[in-house]
Amino acid sequence: MQLHETMVNNQGVHIHVTEVHRDLKNKQASLIIIPGLSESGEDYITMMEKLSPRHIVVVTLRGRGQSDSPASGYTLADHISDIDAAIRHLELEQFVLMGYSRGVSYQLGYAVQNPERIQGLIIGDYPAVHTELPAGWVDFFASLPPWRGKKLSDRMKTSALQALQRESSKADMWNDLTRLTCPVLIIRGVKPHPGLSLEAVEQYKRVLPQARIVAFEEHDHNLFEPDADLFVRTADSFLTSL
Repeated sequence: MQLHETMVNNQGVHIHVTEVHRDLKNKQASLIIIPGLSESGEDYITMMEKLSPRHIVVVTLRGRGQSDSPASGYTLADHISDIDAAIRHLELEQFVLMGYSRGVSYQLGYAVQNPERIQGLIIGDYPAVHTELPAGWVDFFASLPPWRGKKLSDRMKTSALQALQRESSKADMWNDLTRLTCPVLIIRGVKPHPGLSLEAVEQYKRVLPQARIVAFEEHDHNLFEPDADLFVRTADSFLTSL
């Protein structure tokens, strides 16, 4: 599998885009992945291999991985613009959009603004709410154990985390989801500390009655451990059904 890596210029902020199987672009449903809060394209390479052959793209949002870390510009709208810039660069008209954890709020923010482009959604363990990060959040988040084998300090600069917290604000997207008529797969963890509560699952059912909801009984918010292949099998089944 050959990786193609591109830096997309979003009004002066360079966004790292990782892509596989360009030759299958427009021949099947492309999958665009929006990673979790501190994640980057590197975290999804193994998944891209296992979901192949398929045209798959991972957008590493500003402040993460190899993307630029500007001093400011970390609002919900700024992150949505990163996704939009990558999609325009790739010249994709329609695609499946996947988000995980806080990446879901960026995913859904883009989707409700561009419903005609969305062939399907994969929502990974997070409600349709962009949360405001409280004072003290940076210290708390930095104190957590390494995520998927990598320390936070190797993922994001402290200045980017501080800007992310400072510029965060709550945005509720539940009502906006009624604009979406595409197939939807929602995956939630069950063990302690999932990102998606049962109450939020019921809200998804109300606004997205077409959604298929899958619970990973042996997983918490980390949907990729202890069984990464379960996520791959579930996502692949959804993608091949489109």
